[in-house]
Amino acid sequence: MITTIPWDQYEVTRLYGANSGFEALDILFKHEVQILITDIRMPAMSGLELIEKVRAGWPHIDCILLTGFAEFQYAKRAIELQATNYLLKPVRDEELLPLISEIIRNQKTRRSEQAKLEWLEQTSEISVLEERRRIAHDLHDILGHTLTNTIIQLDIAKRLLETNKEGGLERLEQTQHLVRRGLEDVREAVSSIQSHDETLNLKTELERFLAEAEMQANVSITYSITLPFTIEDPLFIKVVMLALKEGITNGVRHGRASRFEFNLEFKEELLFVLWNDGDSYNGAEPGFGLTGMRERVRQLGGEQSLSADGNRGGTLLTLRIPKQ
Repeated sequence: MITTIPWDQYEVTRLYGANSGFEALDILFKHEVQILITDIRMPAMSGLELIEKVRAGWPHIDCILLTGFAEFQYAKRAIELQATNYLLKPVRDEELLPLISEIIRNQKTRRSEQAKLEWLEQTSEISVLEERRRIAHDLHDILGHTLTNTIIQLDIAKRLLETNKEGGLERLEQTQHLVRRGLEDVREAVSSIQSHDETLNLKTELERFLAEAEMQANVSITYSITLPFTIEDPLFIKVVMLALKEGITNGVRHGRASRFEFNLEFKEELLFVLWNDGDSYNGAEPGFGLTGMRERVRQLGGEQSLSADGNRGGTLLTLRIPKQ
């Protein structure tokens, strides 16, 4: 059978021959085997005994019994051992080969289903971890931005109240509005509730945030947004918005920046450049917010870099994201 059948035509790529059940077991220990064809009557160990051991150690192997004896007890025992089939000798190729093809198809199906199950299990675990990480990053982004601006507003209000009661009260009202807005954002992040009916527009969202940030953080922001088409992908918008928030928040908090320049354009890819006049980036290990931002950008197939601006001083935050 090994030499006369064109096994490669039936997707069988490796063949092993054994002169006894013990030799067969030795082969199974050394090689990956999917199909076992065995006689029943053999010296020292019968084919039924061999299959019994195979079932215990290699349950994935499909077993075919060949025998010249048609006694019912053999067939009954073969069924108990879950042999794939039971064939009487002499076995014709026309009888064996269709059976081999069917076994191979069934094995492919089982492997595919097993792979899907494993993938679903892994995906489920990854999804839970990713969701936890996403919520953690969202909370950091929201709270970091809101609390930093709140501190700045309170500091301004304190100075104004010392000299100008009306201006100080106005700043306190803005701070109160800011905290309320931040609280709403936190609630949304924790509950992970997003309105699918709300249509977002990247340029509109950016312009709204920049105007708000300039007033609340008491900084100067000039910007240019050039988009040849409308971007409404919620994930894309979220990543860009959070990058801008993180960049401005870090610039004010850590770099003591007072002026920002933001440029966003889309040609072959989206190019995001945020410069600030604060302390130049010194190559320090990025914190939680920047690390989370980088992960989000990578999820979109993009790259992020943070560097000191060698020409003007200050710090540059750059994102490159391919078209989705």
